[in-house]
Amino acid sequence: MKLKLLFSTCTLAFGLISSTNNYASEKTMKTDTITKATYISLESKPETASQLEAFLQKGSTLVHQTEPGTPLWFGLKEHENFAIFDLFYNETGREQHFSGQVASALKERAPELVKGDWEKGVVKNITHFDLIATNHFNKEKILNSKVANLIVFKVKPGKEQEIELFLHEASQVIDAAEPRTYFWVALKTDANTYAIFDAFPDQNGQKAHFSGKVAAQLKNNADRFIVNGWEKGIIANIHNFEIIALS
Repeated sequence: MKLKLLFSTCTLAFGLISSTNNYASEKTMKTDTITKATYISLESKPETASQLEAFLQKGSTLVHQTEPGTPLWFGLKEHENFAIFDLFYNETGREQHFSGQVASALKERAPELVKGDWEKGVVKNITHFDLIATNHFNKEKILNSKVANLIVFKVKPGKEQEIELFLHEASQVIDAAEPRTYFWVALKTDANTYAIFDAFPDQNGQKAHFSGKVAAQLKNNADRFIVNGWEKGIIANIHNFEIIALS
């Protein structure tokens, strides 16, 4: 994959933070009020990919109409596989989402649309995250995003505090140096498992991010921080998504 090749050959060597422009515009969402996220991978049945895609598109509209506690909801596609990534102000918002109309409709239609049905095809693939850091994003810009990435990685024992500091600093670099990274969020799901999710208006913005300062410094420190290092711990775990629905 060209994107993975670009990411893996990024060899810039400089410090992550020199000076930053950490700001928020009038339309920037107050990011410190978002604290939770969830990711669900979905494999469609061979004959129902188009129906599952249509379901996710309708789902995003329903989330917007009925879930004030879900500020962002992404429907994603990677080849013939799909995913949902959503963010919440707090645990209450997340609980309301999972007892809401979209979750109910997905449960009802899972036997028809999802390989493994509801329990093995949806519930088993739910990953809950706590938010570690995010850029100062503008929701109007995010709603114009077309492509996204998710990277899930494990941190070596004793390196959790260092990686979290790195992720906080990285969010500042995104603000200062990456105007076409519309959304960037660092997440944690257990003691040593972290993730980065980001969204872009197009592949040019995506490529600029993966050849930028944050990617370079993560590569430079991967052997120290990341279980299995750069190639097997980061590159092998990149998901490259088309955004098919967003609210």
